[in-house]
Amino acid sequence: MNFTKQNEHPELLCQLSLEIINSIPSRALVLYTDVGRPDSGRTCSGVLMKTRTRENRYCFRNPDHSSVFRSELVAIRKALNLVLEADAEDVWNFER
Repeated sequence: MNFTKQNEHPELLCQLSLEIINSIPSRALVLYTDVGRPDSGRTCSGVLMKTRTRENRYCFRNPDHSSVFRSELVAIRKALNLVLEADAEDVWNFER
């Protein structure tokens, strides 16, 4: 499948996303990464790690005036480290 935001209706993209999310096996380790950048120049990154039985949230502050791009990379790096620690075989990573 090759979809772009410019060529598709938002409702279709939402439906396709939900179909993918609903097809994730229950044994999988699922990670969601996100960043925040308030007007103060501070940035933060976060990871939500979900398994069949647990849900853990990790939030951490980045250096002042970090770009959103750098903050995203920091969140992805943290998520990858969590995967290594968990020794999971089936991993899904989503970025908000």
